[in-house]
Amino acid sequence: MPLTAYQLRFCPARYIHESHLPAVLLRLLPALPDWRRQSVLNAWLLEQLELDCAFRMPAQLGGLALYPQAALERTLGWLGALLHGQALRQVLDGARVRRIRAQIGEQGQRFCLEQLDLLIGRWPPGWQRALPETPEDGYFRRCGLAFWLAACSDADCGFSRRLRLRLEAMPAPADWTFDEQRRSLARTLCLKVARQASDECFHLLN
Repeated sequence: MPLTAYQLRFCPARYIHESHLPAVLLRLLPALPDWRRQSVLNAWLLEQLELDCAFRMPAQLGGLALYPQAALERTLGWLGALLHGQALRQVLDGARVRRIRAQIGEQGQRFCLEQLDLLIGRWPPGWQRALPETPEDGYFRRCGLAFWLAACSDADCGFSRRLRLRLEAMPAPADWTFDEQRRSLARTLCLKVARQASDECFHLLN
């Protein structure tokens, strides 16, 4: 089920990845099987994580924050992998291909290889990134999120932090930066990937 705007703003326990939880709560989780639905924990997390509730949702692209978890991870994973598409085409080692496929799935890998030259035509300089020798789990999702937030341009801290909390904690990749012309193209790319990766949720971006 998608999140509601209220849940995104006031109920971080609903969506926070466990790697972001304060240590004291992590120790208690075995005794709290229904912790994601406990309102007292929402209030506590808002305070502990210093989450600002007075944020604006970015127009259109902001709807990604309401995606169900699986659709969110698939969309960002495909986008992040696509931003390494030129490098992915050079990967021939079977073990490395399997590690990449484990992150984005066979369908995601096929999408990246087939659509790389079709979605926006010529790629602007700096958009395609080199592929780490062994991308850690979640790497493509983090890259996709960094690009998506850069395409938003007007994402408040309270909004962007909530999106980051939905993914596993790991070092952030280098940011993408755009002028307004490139940002419009970046938004187009995000929407095209979202349409292909999670069409059932695309209405949340309208």
